[in-house]
Amino acid sequence: MSNTEELIAAVREAAEGTPYVVTEKPYGFDLTIDIVDAQWWTLLRKSGVKRLFTYEVRTKDSAKKMTITDVSNTVRWSGGGGVFSVPSLHADKSFQRGRVYQYSFQKEVGVDAKTGRLGTPVSYSFRSGEGRDLIRDAAQRTGWSESMPMEQKGALIFAGAIVAVGAIVGLVFAAIALFG
Repeated sequence: MSNTEELIAAVREAAEGTPYVVTEKPYGFDLTIDIVDAQWWTLLRKSGVKRLFTYEVRTKDSAKKMTITDVSNTVRWSGGGGVFSVPSLHADKSFQRGRVYQYSFQKEVGVDAKTGRLGTPVSYSFRSGEGRDLIRDAAQRTGWSESMPMEQKGALIFAGAIVAVGAIVGLVFAAIALFG
């Protein structure tokens, strides 16, 4: 059993009994939670929302090092119309990648499109740190360490460059103001 397989087994064990699913990938594995996948009827429209949150874990087997990249996907749609309104369809998709710090909750009241019953087809709360903690705990137990993914390194370098350029521009304006 390789080091990566050992880590995957430890994460699978930690995820047992939770809504998280581990999927092996060529680069390591993904830990995904299907936060909500619901369709419902409101008074005049049929609506839907699908939210997935995935932690992409890239492993370096021989060094027992890993990176965790968060990927958040949301698709919302709504369609229909009433007696006095024109039928319409609205949809939007959002996507975030890198380190996503998120706490969200949502409740929607309507008629569940699958069961036909009045209720809350969308009712959830989610904290993005839970999945990372699950992975990190399993990694620590198996002797793995975490490093920063390229997306985060690139963002830090870009932010540092912006601060440096801002400081230089500020010094130039200060010099012009002082020395004319």
